[in-house]
Amino acid sequence: MNQEESNFDKFERYVMNNIPIRLIRLSDMKFVVRSDVKKHFRGSVPLEDSLYHPSESVRYAILSHRWLDEGEPTYDDMKADTAEGLAGYAKLKNFCEKAKEYGMEFAWSDTCCIDKNNSTELDESIRSMFRWYRNSAICIVHLAQSETIVDVEHDEWFTRGWTLQELLAPERIKFFYKRWTPMTDDEDDKNMEPTEVMETLERATRIPFNDLFFTPGPIRVDKRMTWAARRKTTRAEDVAYSLMGMFDVSLQVAYGEGGDRAFCRLIEAIMQAGDPSVFNWKGQSAEHCTSRAIPQSPQSYVNCQVLEFDAERLEMTMTSLGLRVPLAILPLNISWRRFDGSSTCLKLKCPLCPTIEIDFTSYDHTNLFPEDISESVLSLRRNDYFNSYMV
Repeated sequence: MNQEESNFDKFERYVMNNIPIRLIRLSDMKFVVRSDVKKHFRGSVPLEDSLYHPSESVRYAILSHRWLDEGEPTYDDMKADTAEGLAGYAKLKNFCEKAKEYGMEFAWSDTCCIDKNNSTELDESIRSMFRWYRNSAICIVHLAQSETIVDVEHDEWFTRGWTLQELLAPERIKFFYKRWTPMTDDEDDKNMEPTEVMETLERATRIPFNDLFFTPGPIRVDKRMTWAARRKTTRAEDVAYSLMGMFDVSLQVAYGEGGDRAFCRLIEAIMQAGDPSVFNWKGQSAEHCTSRAIPQSPQSYVNCQVLEFDAERLEMTMTSLGLRVPLAILPLNISWRRFDGSSTCLKLKCPLCPTIEIDFTSYDHTNLFPEDISESVLSLRRNDYFNSYMV
């Protein structure tokens, strides 16, 4: 296969698999599909360039925003040319005008570019959305409740479930205030330098600066879940669906299954990667049919101990009998004990491996370690809280 064929093949595969199903053509505000986009950009594919990537040719803007309670233009509204009278149409037009200023010919908005009556299209869109934001030439963020940078930390955009991936996925972001004035004079507000905007984002999201430049994957699960813990979604299932892209897993979309079931499926998918940080949670377990090893929600990961895990993969499988994981069972001796009236604190040591120590606190007010407890083997109960570490 020669270089010309290789670049065109790469281009076509990219267009058919890595950009939105439908875009708005900014010249006439009409919808176009992938085949139209392919025809439009085909002439820009270089004949000889071994470093060519299709994103250099296929460029589109993408919108991130807080939905109105009602009045957002839908796919049906746009097709019927009845969108102009809706409350959200002005926002769509302003977004498209800003996209033009960035030299874009196409744009995408989640309000109107998905035919939500088509379950197959909706499923693909939700599964692909992180990738679509990642592949955009520019993500335009409208902060509808902010007029200055002082307001930003309190804007609802930072409390919604879907906007987390819309912050992390794009490589370039431009923020606009309520009246569509730009937050800065920079073309790209997602800056590797610790600018005022980046410091504000870090405070508003509680995401460390370096993590704002994000690579998806089922790793550091405990830390990444805390980023979503304060966020809300209108549909309960979207708590899980909105995190698929962040953890680079795929779930079949099944609205109506309930938030608990959707989150259990998300955790099961993450577990397949074998990162043990998925177990660093506390509180009540989810109502899973076979296992109590799955947490209820992202909130379960908040305020857990900061643990460092080896990069080695832990084999774990969810079976009809529960979670199957390889474990090393070691005897533990109580080397120190203290009762303060509301809890019992213990220090445990392993006689076979003296470098292992466990600080253990029980908050079980009905059975605070009776005196006849075995000194050699201690059963760690599900509602207890413990931290193991090497010394």
